Amino acid sequence: MKSDDGDKLFKLVTEINEMHYEMNKIIIKEYQSLLDDDFSNNQTILMDIVKKFEAISIGEIAQLMKITSSAVGQIVTKLENENYLMRMINPKNRREILVQLADKGFRYYEKEEKINREIVNRFYSEMELSEMEELKKILTKLSKIVEKKCTNQNWEETNLDQHKG
Repeated sequence: MKSDDGDKLFKLVTEINEMHYEMNKIIIKEYQSLLDDDFSNNQTILMDIVKKFEAISIGEIAQLMKITSSAVGQIVTKLENENYLMRMINPKNRREILVQLADKGFRYYEKEEKINREIVNRFYSEMELSEMEELKKILTKLSKIVEKKCTNQNWEETNLDQHKG
């Protein structure tokens, strides 16, 4: 890629990222109060993992989050005390404890889905379906590129290679 093209690409990506950030900031500001649950980033990530896997061990959560099992245990205990999560004995391995959503956790995700549907109906429905399909196609392609580059090579190596003369 020519230097001039690289500069144009950088400017374009920066503009796209800024637009996306500003759009999300406005939407979050508008809808955040509807989700009155005040989770930290790690609590949100952990809740999303538990929702995705339905029942998962603390060790598996720790691996996915790249933090210690002890740290996961502390987060789980806090969310368990607030009735968002619960622990249960794994029926297939009675020595293993699994984490799953509790009543308040299910209600949280039900409310989140209602808010997401409202956002789709209010904003995304203004776009043509074909435009949304094209956007999904583009983001899927970019996501695969990022995933491939980040899992197959060390980021620092990739970054340094691109800046070599």
